[in-house]
Amino acid sequence: MLRLLPHLKIAHKLLLTELVMTLSMLLVFIVFAFGSHYHSLRSHLIRDILVQMNVVANSIGPAVMFGEVSSAAKTLEPLTDNQNIRSVVILNQQQKPLQSLHPQHPQSPAGWQWLYPYFGDMEVTTPIVVNEKTVGSLHATIKQEQIVDVLIGFAWSNAIAVLAAALVGCLIMWRLNRNIVDPIHALQSFVSKITRNHHYDQRIKVTSADEIGMLSHDINNMLESIRQRDAQLQAELEHRKVIEEKLQFLAHYDKNTQLLNRHAFEEAITRKITATPDDRKHIYLLLLDLDRFKIVNDAFGHNTGDKLLQQVAHRLRGNMSQEDAIFRLGGDEFAILLDAPGRTLIEQVCKRIIQTISAQFIVDDHEIHIGVSIGIALLRPGFDSKTEVMKNADVALYQAKDAGRNTFRFYSESDEANTSELRNLREELHFAQQNQELELYYQPIIHTQLLKTIGFEALLRWRHPTKGLLTPDQFIHLAEGSGLIISIGAWVIHQSLKQLAMWQEMFDRDLFMNVNISSRQLDDDSLSDTIRHALDFYHVSPRTLNLEITESMVMRNIESAKQVLYSLKQLGIGIAIDDFGIGHSSMNYLKQLPVDILKIDKQFTAGIPQDKVDIAIVDALVALAVSLNLKVVAEGVESAIQFEYLQYKLCHHVQGYLFSAALSASQTTAFMAEFPESIPSVFRKIAGSEV
Repeated sequence: MLRLLPHLKIAHKLLLTELVMTLSMLLVFIVFAFGSHYHSLRSHLIRDILVQMNVVANSIGPAVMFGEVSSAAKTLEPLTDNQNIRSVVILNQQQKPLQSLHPQHPQSPAGWQWLYPYFGDMEVTTPIVVNEKTVGSLHATIKQEQIVDVLIGFAWSNAIAVLAAALVGCLIMWRLNRNIVDPIHALQSFVSKITRNHHYDQRIKVTSADEIGMLSHDINNMLESIRQRDAQLQAELEHRKVIEEKLQFLAHYDKNTQLLNRHAFEEAITRKITATPDDRKHIYLLLLDLDRFKIVNDAFGHNTGDKLLQQVAHRLRGNMSQEDAIFRLGGDEFAILLDAPGRTLIEQVCKRIIQTISAQFIVDDHEIHIGVSIGIALLRPGFDSKTEVMKNADVALYQAKDAGRNTFRFYSESDEANTSELRNLREELHFAQQNQELELYYQPIIHTQLLKTIGFEALLRWRHPTKGLLTPDQFIHLAEGSGLIISIGAWVIHQSLKQLAMWQEMFDRDLFMNVNISSRQLDDDSLSDTIRHALDFYHVSPRTLNLEITESMVMRNIESAKQVLYSLKQLGIGIAIDDFGIGHSSMNYLKQLPVDILKIDKQFTAGIPQDKVDIAIVDALVALAVSLNLKVVAEGVESAIQFEYLQYKLCHHVQGYLFSAALSASQTTAFMAEFPESIPSVFRKIAGSEV
């Protein structure tokens, strides 16, 4: 029982303790009462029997003295009637029995008869005295069975009394214990609740001034101390959490765009590369580079550029799911790690990104149009470093830029070889201008009615030391991608106007020069100053200079193009739309632009006179130009029948191999000096009559 005591509740411990104490006291009382009652019963029994024996002894004294035993035995009969006497013996003076009686008394059955042997018989003796002389003695054996019966009754009555007392005591103790146990239980429940919920702002109600009340007061004080310490710790933790979040953010996020930074990218791609092949067999790295972002920075400042990057990041997040990781690697470079089942989904994502980024941005009240080129590499089993993955994605990105920008390309080993060659070529292009490897060729432009050379188109060539003469389609995109196009374009303007001034002096003051302008030049704020300076320096009339821009350049950002073209138009120069008809231009926009010349692409003139569709397109374009009061130049004229058809349709100017291919400056000078012998013989008569 002592082992179970620690596991009992305080209420049960108190009740058990009080019961044990009460029962112990009752037990001691009962034992004392039993002993006292037994002693009293025994004393009373012995006293009563002795009284009877004295009476009998006085009666049988003469008979014993004279030896009349029979008469003495008769006198003993009153003693034998006593239920408590087992036997009576008369002894003479020598203590020899003279007569004995053993009465037989009927016994009632009792359940406690087994207790009788434990209470032995008692023996009492009284002298027989006659005339103050002892003549014998009377000896009796007394049974205690009647005493046992009385004690059993006494035990039952005491047991009932003890049980009643115990029940009453339990009720009283239970009631009294509530004043002790209930506050302790309430205190225990309160502390348990505080421990479980950690609500240290709660307080226990103090209901007494005893030890429990003092303990409650101390607990409240302790809780207040804990609350204050907890609040202080919480404040410190919040402050530390803010600091850790800031450090985590600075370590893994770009401050400007809120995207993951290069450090986070390197960790992420390392995890992808070191994963098992099954886990990374569908992971693609998308390397993004914004097109024309440098122009935005140069034109509007870095603050506007940063805001533009924020909007780009917002659009990228809008196009990707939360599981896709987007990173800003630095500058205008971004990366995306994308888990996709195949190339089809990647292509859809890239098209969506390109469409989103190509849409107009409004930054600081500026309308800005940019593009994005995307290189894609698959993280295949066998890659052992992020350097290889990045290299492959960079190769694909270079291919996307080489394809005209604002597009995407997947990495392939064959592209890598081409890319390596293009990179070498781009590096060599950096030195081409200072090594005087660049030169201009000129293709004559012929008036269809006058049949005379009225102008030229300046065409750039690169005389490469090992590859020979390269045309613009082989290297101009490299110049645009590297930014060299600005300096090369300025050189072209100066060189072509310098040559035009010489030819105007030699042949005709009305000769004009057409110079091709790239999209990067059109976005460059210095273009207008470059043209103005060259016109003034070489004393060339602005009306003899025409800038050729492509239809796609205009339609890329019509509002921006309008502003730039009108500002250039204020210089007095002409604007020509090159390769007209192969794009998707709006006729309404064309009417709004300050255009002077439409150049019909050679793919349409090539179909004359066999292809009815080409003829219809040429007719429509010439009619459109006439209706808009624009000059028309047909490119790619290679046969007399093509020329005659265009002449009949009142196309103003033509250029093509029928009259001359692109020539060097010296060859062009010779061509002009030999006129009209320099043109086909079929037209010489006409030319001779007109000149």
